[in-house]
Amino acid sequence: MAEKIRFIGFDILRAYAIFGMYIVNFNLVLGNPQHTSWLGQFLTLFSGNSSTIFVVLSGMGLTLRTEKSIYASPQEQVKLKTIVQKKAGFLFVFGLLLSIWWPADILHFYGFYMFIASFLLFVDKQYYIYGAVFFTIIFHLLLILIPYETGWNFDTLSYTDNWSLKGFIRNSLYNGWNSIFPWMSYFMIGMYLGKLDWTSAIVQKKLFLIGLVLYLVVQVA
Repeated sequence: MAEKIRFIGFDILRAYAIFGMYIVNFNLVLGNPQHTSWLGQFLTLFSGNSSTIFVVLSGMGLTLRTEKSIYASPQEQVKLKTIVQKKAGFLFVFGLLLSIWWPADILHFYGFYMFIASFLLFVDKQYYIYGAVFFTIIFHLLLILIPYETGWNFDTLSYTDNWSLKGFIRNSLYNGWNSIFPWMSYFMIGMYLGKLDWTSAIVQKKLFLIGLVLYLVVQVA
């Protein structure tokens, strides 16, 4: 894959995700997600997909970077892992500070995603699929073991014990806004997609058809 190729479609998706997250948070805090007017229904179209797309694109961004020829050497690979871990630490600390004011912060979750991903940057791409399945399965096992509403006050959308050790771990791993299980699955799917040759028309058509089939199956189900 040529190092200087820029995929405009990914930039458009990223712009949509950022714009959509603004709309979702605005509607959640200052609007009414249950509003039945045409405008209310339009705003709810962005719910559930904007942040997901952004997480997937973040995973893609990491592994697209590893395709550069400079990272063929083990020394450069270690250097990149260290850089990613430092960024993860910054996002975690900054996100926690932000969450004091904005409880729905996603940045400290990104810190978790990137820290986990830093250890998997240069593995074969099939392991990203295995990882995505793993994080999804663990999440559903946790659903059986721990009631999802634990710690939540859904009337105020506040997490009652987030600043206790037990509550913070539960929130981070299981039932927070963007908890590691299952959201790391989206990140790892993005890492897998970032390893594909997007200059190939065959890859583009295959991914489009797979995505279309999955979308239709979910809509029908």
